[in-house]
Amino acid sequence: MPRQDDPTLSGEIALLRRIPPWADRVTWDEHGRPAASSQNFKDKDEELSVFIEVEATVEGVQAGHPGFGLVRFSAQQVRTVCGPTIIICRDPLDPGPLGHVLICGRITGSMRQKLKGLAQWVEGRWPARLDPISGQPIL
Repeated sequence: MPRQDDPTLSGEIALLRRIPPWADRVTWDEHGRPAASSQNFKDKDEELSVFIEVEATVEGVQAGHPGFGLVRFSAQQVRTVCGPTIIICRDPLDPGPLGHVLICGRITGSMRQKLKGLAQWVEGRWPARLDPISGQPIL
């Protein structure tokens, strides 16, 4: 389905993205802090799912996704990093109360790296720390 850019989704509008706890999606530094990988900003269908922070709740965004973390970045950051090759639009198939938005278009490796650098963890919403071999939670 063709998507149309929504120019009102710009500026400092904060967008939330879930980050799975899997080893290829998050690494942990020597101080026990997580770092999201650039893989979190890629989608095989070229439709990256995010949520408008002021229209969503953290609990609602994470519902059904135990162990996932949550990062925040602005719509303007996405537009600056990705340029005119992407569009940002509301999800016409899921217009519900969570403010579901799609970032559509091919996000290149360098764009993913930049988005990774801009994304900030939402306070208290780090992903679960999993053992990279067993996949079991590390307490």
